[in-house]
Amino acid sequence: MSASVPVSKPMTAQTLENLPESCGVYVYLDRARQILYIGKAKNLKKRVLSYFYLQEGQTTPNPKNSARVRDMVAKIASIEWHITPNEHEALLLEDRLIKQHQPRYNILLKDAKTYPYICVDMDLPYPVLHLQRQPKEGLRCFGPFSCGAKEILQSVLERIPLAQSLSCVRATRACIFYQIQRCKAPCENKISPQDYASMLQEALDLLENLPLLGALLKERMRTLAQQERFEEAAIYRDRLAKIQELLGRLQDSTPMRALQMHLGLSAPLERIEIFDVSHHAQSHCVGAMVVFEKGKWLKNAYRRYILESKNEYDQMQELLQRRLKRLNRPPDLWLLDGGKAQVRLAQKILARACLCIHVLGIAKAKRGGRVCRSMGDVPDVLYTVDRALRLKAKDPCLQFVQQLRDEAHRYAIAFHRYRSRAQIV
Repeated sequence: MSASVPVSKPMTAQTLENLPESCGVYVYLDRARQILYIGKAKNLKKRVLSYFYLQEGQTTPNPKNSARVRDMVAKIASIEWHITPNEHEALLLEDRLIKQHQPRYNILLKDAKTYPYICVDMDLPYPVLHLQRQPKEGLRCFGPFSCGAKEILQSVLERIPLAQSLSCVRATRACIFYQIQRCKAPCENKISPQDYASMLQEALDLLENLPLLGALLKERMRTLAQQERFEEAAIYRDRLAKIQELLGRLQDSTPMRALQMHLGLSAPLERIEIFDVSHHAQSHCVGAMVVFEKGKWLKNAYRRYILESKNEYDQMQELLQRRLKRLNRPPDLWLLDGGKAQVRLAQKILARACLCIHVLGIAKAKRGGRVCRSMGDVPDVLYTVDRALRLKAKDPCLQFVQQLRDEAHRYAIAFHRYRSRAQIV
């Protein structure tokens, strides 16, 4: 779990108006600094403002809310907030803080809406994997999962014939799961605890390697589709989508946190703008900007530019200057396809505009004086304004930055080809 250092402010109209429009968790406190309520938000400012009515610098409870909510709001003396890299981490941080503090007004979340774990009691002769929202001491648990927990458990139990529930183990006769070869009937001692333990370890290995589980589901889905068993294939397709959604959240958040640490930033990277230029023999010169925000590509923010400049250095300068003219919301990071020179150029442009945006360049690795191009196995070099970051080719952080660069490159090349074809026609 990664979140910025929490910020605490007295509850005033000015505090509300200056709240960040970021993903995170907010905490309401009373005059005695007792926690009243903890909540998550995709947009902290928008969510918190929904509790209040602002008029002439005064804050009062929003009359559109329920009496219970208005009663809580009337007691708020201060607010604390934690910025998180994405919604997934906001969900988990909210869940952890609620369990830790048990706020008075978090009745619903405290009683039912926590996020599930997949747990197993390893001390039993025939341990059973099951979902549990409040993991207890002595259990081995995986999670919590903000999505996909049920699909993960179903997929593991379909692949490995463990007992499906505690009631199965306690039964005296084998059930239908034994008949369809989904269970080895420990209830009738048809499998020894030692052989069962071996199967259980296979299941635990899958829970620790969700990408492998996803690959196995995809293989099963394709096999069913080839056999024209489309309804069954659709079940695996839907499960796979849930697991891939979870993996996407986890994978994106981990490299972004790593990148934040490499750059020495105190706040998480929420919005990254990536730039590239493209031309052929100094003709059809174009530039492109793509945007990665809160763990996903923001396609409606992509921009294309027709450039006048003829060399790549001047093209990048023209591209960044034109971007600044329409910059309504500064990003956390500019990523440029280039090295030291491009990074220093960007810093000069930002300094003249009195803007503080972190800048990172990515330069293609060279071997024997020639540029290396490959798929995830090239140690491209990252440049800040004052140093070079040389990460290993397989480093997830470097591969994440390469993915960002490649999307900008793809978008620029596509525009360049479009312009070339249009001129030929």
